[in-house]
Amino acid sequence: MSKSLFAVAMLLLCVSFASAGTISLDSVAGIPTACNFVAAFPCSTTVTINTHPAWQSNNPVNPGNPADHSAVWVSYADTGYGGSQFQPYEGTTPVASVLDSFTSGAGSLILNVWSDDTAAVYLDGNLLFAPVFTQSTCSGQPIGCRPQDLGSINTAIGAGKHTLQFNMFQVGTGGDTYSNPMGLLFTGTAPATPEPSSLLLLGSGLLGAITTLRRKLKK
Repeated sequence: MSKSLFAVAMLLLCVSFASAGTISLDSVAGIPTACNFVAAFPCSTTVTINTHPAWQSNNPVNPGNPADHSAVWVSYADTGYGGSQFQPYEGTTPVASVLDSFTSGAGSLILNVWSDDTAAVYLDGNLLFAPVFTQSTCSGQPIGCRPQDLGSINTAIGAGKHTLQFNMFQVGTGGDTYSNPMGLLFTGTAPATPEPSSLLLLGSGLLGAITTLRRKLKK
């Protein structure tokens, strides 16, 4: 292999190292939440909740990282199945917002979302998935609570700081948390930011390629 080809190969290897990797985005306890005036209880961060038998089960496979099964159902309060805090019907007015902030590289945001009754998903204030206000088992369609009612998102994302916002809605008219629970489940990935060591490797590879090319041109 010529020196110039070797340098190009090393550069491509460096680029692959610099761009590899993802960060997982999972619904877990402790994510900041914001409640508006219709929320039945005060909120600050998410709490884990009990799941209804019809819901997608906890620990779904992360679509961007099959080894990750960390996501569980959460809410702004104990509003899950049989929970101690009942959230009454509020229709098309969002009850609470879950705000998951992260820093990523450039690439694809991949996300699966379930909610009882439904949810709207925003990235940096831009709508990615709209809520639906039909009633069946939850909404009966994406975004809903049954396994088949997941909202699937795959969109481009730039490098930098971002916030995913999940607006939660209570559309059911039941009178307790057994007949009318409320919750949110999501799992996905965003590109990881390149580590300094990877950036150093990339720079070294690029410098080597330039040096080899300059020497070749001088001959």
